[in-house]
Amino acid sequence: MKNSKVNKYYLSLAGEYRVASELLKRNLNATVTFGNAKSTDVIAYGSNRKAKVIEVKTSQKKKFVTGFYNKYKTAHDEHPDFWILVQVRIDSDCSFSERFFILTHAELSVIQAKRNRAYRIRCGDVTEDQCLSWEDHYRLTTEAHGVDNVLVTDVERFEDKWDKIVKACNR
Repeated sequence: MKNSKVNKYYLSLAGEYRVASELLKRNLNATVTFGNAKSTDVIAYGSNRKAKVIEVKTSQKKKFVTGFYNKYKTAHDEHPDFWILVQVRIDSDCSFSERFFILTHAELSVIQAKRNRAYRIRCGDVTEDQCLSWEDHYRLTTEAHGVDNVLVTDVERFEDKWDKIVKACNR
């Protein structure tokens, strides 16, 4: 297993189950949803009985493909409450370790917009002083046929911020 990669399908499922496990350890009810056309990866709720929708993205690399502006044309489109980005690493002793980055949808939108804007400036699509709306990001992403992604370094400050979900599920 040394230096091997986990099959993409199994990696995705493993991330979803690991997230559900972490939420359960924090006294929240959590369940993985099933199906190929699902719009939610994990649903969690606590004492307030209000469900929180969680999108899970799992990667063995230093970036996560979010497809953010590919999916959400406007800021008002139906979206998950939280995004959990799971980085899975295979250690030198062939054991696995994970890092979890927990963001609200609004937090990820800011990070994705910043990353996309920097890319668009490098490509010459926009200027340094040009302000981009949500709809601009959607249009530029879909026109370029690109897929949004963020780096681990973009989200490191959100590592292990489980308390956000716990509080939201217990208010």
